[in-house]
Amino acid sequence: MKKNLADIIENLYESKSTGLLTIIFASEKNLFKFYFKTGQIYYLSFGFKKGVQCLNEIISREPVSYNFIPQISVDITSNDIPSTEDIITTLRNMNKFINSEDPMSFHSSDFQKIKDVIKTALIRQIGPIGSKITEKYIAEKWIPANPPSKNDLLNLVNLLKEEIEDPASRKEFLNEVNKFIGGL
Repeated sequence: MKKNLADIIENLYESKSTGLLTIIFASEKNLFKFYFKTGQIYYLSFGFKKGVQCLNEIISREPVSYNFIPQISVDITSNDIPSTEDIITTLRNMNKFINSEDPMSFHSSDFQKIKDVIKTALIRQIGPIGSKITEKYIAEKWIPANPPSKNDLLNLVNLLKEEIEDPASRKEFLNEVNKFIGGL
């Protein structure tokens, strides 16, 4: 089933969602990222481009899939982006469609639970900064499937374990996470 990109964003807007919507384009390694806070888009990024520069990039690209991760946020805002309503209108006029398998069904409680376990395990090993590092990796370095598979979660854990310098602490982190998701 194909879904209009504008409808996806409008749904997040109307439901006052907070989180990160990533768009994957055909033949493109960079993700297009929409950051939402209570339904409003407050930051856009695409590769090295930020803010309003990103919107023009959608015109010439074909979106293939999307992923929404709730409760992700960054401490940066874009002052140069149009209102969320204007972005929805612009995207509707572009008439861009994405394959949809309702990826949001997995994320709400399941992903939050798994993320909390991983974050808590990292905090136990490196302190409170583990929370920020986990969120940063999820927002910037981790590219999951749609919805995230067990292998995607294992990849996230492998990324995060590199933040732990002490081998014994690293092993303890892996053991704690393994008890919850298995397979490490």
